[in-house]
Amino acid sequence: MADRSRRARSGPRRLARWRSRVAVGAALAALATTLTVGTSSPAQADGGSCPSGLEWYRSYDPPHHDLVYVAAETIINSVRPDFLVSEERVVVNGTDREITGSFTSSVSRTFSLTSTFGAGVSLFGFLSANVSTSITQSTTTTTGVTATAPVPPYGRVIGQYGVEAYVVDLTVNEYRSIGGLPEEFGFCYLDASYAGTSVAPTVYAGWRVIPG
Repeated sequence: MADRSRRARSGPRRLARWRSRVAVGAALAALATTLTVGTSSPAQADGGSCPSGLEWYRSYDPPHHDLVYVAAETIINSVRPDFLVSEERVVVNGTDREITGSFTSSVSRTFSLTSTFGAGVSLFGFLSANVSTSITQSTTTTTGVTATAPVPPYGRVIGQYGVEAYVVDLTVNEYRSIGGLPEEFGFCYLDASYAGTSVAPTVYAGWRVIPG
């Protein structure tokens, strides 16, 4: 029988919840760079149900099934901003008048996009499309960047040089359809579910000053 693959029609989107295909494990690793986004209500199948709007791909594992299709969705559970510190400086004012503190970066450090799902999974395309276009796969801080800040009398301030980032908590659901595509009387079911976290640096680097 010839291989067949269809993309189901996407349903309505919901705020703060995105779904997409993402590769987790060897069977889906090759799909990780072509993530798509969509949310929808479940589509009924013979003996089970899977969300519609997924991209299904023919699988030959296990080999004794004539037609096995696999798909996956990524759900963003939460997004929070972060700051990845490359170096830190402290300015102490021992006088009774305000002074100006100066900070100059002297450390070059590289921050890369990381994920607890493993090295075989690339989330860059998905995160840059659904969290922020400023997300990058890797960025390196530079030396010689200077910033100033007022320091109150008998006080101190802390200067931190680094990169703005996002911490994203995700859930990845893997689906399997045996006997054909879900809309073609396949038996569709949730095969596995994973929870993980990705730390994604952005292109924005610089100093931030906080009270000491």
